[in-house]
Amino acid sequence: MKSGRITAVHRDAKNQHRYHIQIGDDIVFSVHEDILVKYQLLKGTELDEAFCREVLEAEEKHKAYLLALRYLGIRPRTKKQVASYLQEKGYEGDVADEICRRMEEQGYLDDERFARQWVDERMRLKPRSSYMMRMELQQRGIDSDTAEAAVRAVSYEDELEAARRLVEKKRRHRQGPPEPDEERKLLAMLARKGFAGSIVQRIRRELREDVES
Repeated sequence: MKSGRITAVHRDAKNQHRYHIQIGDDIVFSVHEDILVKYQLLKGTELDEAFCREVLEAEEKHKAYLLALRYLGIRPRTKKQVASYLQEKGYEGDVADEICRRMEEQGYLDDERFARQWVDERMRLKPRSSYMMRMELQQRGIDSDTAEAAVRAVSYEDELEAARRLVEKKRRHRQGPPEPDEERKLLAMLARKGFAGSIVQRIRRELREDVES
């Protein structure tokens, strides 16, 4: 890395947030404007090799941070998802962890909030059993205690209603009671989705009550 006094700072013609740092007649590196301001990279600033390394390391971490922000901008993510994404993009694990800690401190990453929102959305849009939601959360990197706390907010009646909605969706508003074979398939579906035996049996009784009514 070339060291010396900065002779010019040029704004990039295509990306207005990036600047090229020149020493003598050579462009030695480019940085985001946030790094430019943080390290006061102005014309006349003296750069030595150690300082340049520090600036470039900060620049790489800033790129990772902006990449993570864009990733979060698509939809909410867990800490594990963001860390895995950054590592897939070529960043070291310690850099990914540092970025995640920073985003947690700033409130961009919050696994507890993610878990609560996930459960609420699932119950409204894609009904699931508490068991299935707990598994889904853990697959996304939510620890078991946080996942358990989120699904604990789902009452028995909430879960029963979710099971009813799944059955109604599966039947596609078909009129009349289900045939025995259809009933078996509906109950098996609920069992596969992790609904407790008491809820499966409650749905079974309700389907049979329809037959008797």
